[in-house]
Amino acid sequence: MKILYHHRTLGDGAEGIHISEMVNAFRKLEHQVRVVSPIGGQTNVMNKRVSQFARLKKMVPPVTYELLELGYNAYGYFLLCNAIREFRPDLIYDRYITFNASSILAGRWFNIPVFLEVNAPLALERQREADEKLYLNRLAHRIEAWICAHANKTIVVSTPLKDYLISVGVPNANLVVVPNGVNLDKFQPRPKDMSLLHELGIPSERIIFGFVGILRAWHGLELLIDAFSEISDSVDGHLIFIGDGPVRLELEHKIRQLGLENRVTITGRVVHECISRYISVVDIAISPKATFYASPMKIMEYMALKKAVIAPDMPNIHDIIVDYEDGLLFTSGGTEALSKAMLELAANPEFRGYLARNARKKVENNLNWIKNAKLILSLAH
Repeated sequence: MKILYHHRTLGDGAEGIHISEMVNAFRKLEHQVRVVSPIGGQTNVMNKRVSQFARLKKMVPPVTYELLELGYNAYGYFLLCNAIREFRPDLIYDRYITFNASSILAGRWFNIPVFLEVNAPLALERQREADEKLYLNRLAHRIEAWICAHANKTIVVSTPLKDYLISVGVPNANLVVVPNGVNLDKFQPRPKDMSLLHELGIPSERIIFGFVGILRAWHGLELLIDAFSEISDSVDGHLIFIGDGPVRLELEHKIRQLGLENRVTITGRVVHECISRYISVVDIAISPKATFYASPMKIMEYMALKKAVIAPDMPNIHDIIVDYEDGLLFTSGGTEALSKAMLELAANPEFRGYLARNARKKVENNLNWIKNAKLILSLAH
């Protein structure tokens, strides 16, 4: 097939990884893919266009930026029409973003099916975020529902996200749940990197609890520190945060308050290509909190690297983990429940190994980008 992949993002962070992995998966399956976006075809690359769009977003007032987002429909439609005439695709694959209906409009005009990938209910998400306040709120919700309802297929990353979109009027027949995946070649199980433990100043005999990701408030990182503090007298353990982010100073303050400076390490930013080296030193990988609609890629990466995983007991996480089979789930939001799960795995290395082996099998069989690409393209026939 010839696939025209459109996105209107800066192509950085998790979204950049997701875009590049899906494009690469389509290509590995021997389909032709052309990427159309305002930043060009590459992701996770700081080029001139990325810098310009990032500056523009910071410079203009929020309402003005939302009007520019609406205006992008004309520019996106122009880009897509030119690409369609030249490339003649069989399918348009669009990564959903607020206010953007350009792929739906171009697909309708040229009678080409459009598959829409929805990773979050962005109108709802931006309505709740202090740094992404949404002024054209009602309009954003209406356009989101219209876009999701008028794609030929709307690919959502979790069952709760599907249920949410149904509640706002998107037909059930349009919606297909495909959780996120992992690149099995990049995330191969490996022995603990003892040289890294030495670099980080962590004694090799300790049980290492780990979190990977941007240090943001909604990841529940203070909850994780509290839970670790509760078990620190019972377990010779160490907690490692692999990443950096806006709440780092608050976390460091809390760590000092609890007297855990010698038991907790924050690595700072680690490029995605080196993440597997850092996760290799982790015995028990944790995702302490998730939004109701998310499909956390970090969990799949933990599983691919054959780690015992602890995650919140939420419907969206049930799409990924079966409790006591390929991960351990705890009552969402509870420090006591999380610390109990951490103690249970710390005390039972055989159980950790059982969960880790099953986790790796699951990503090999289901939770990987190639499997996702095959499933999505099977819907086009």
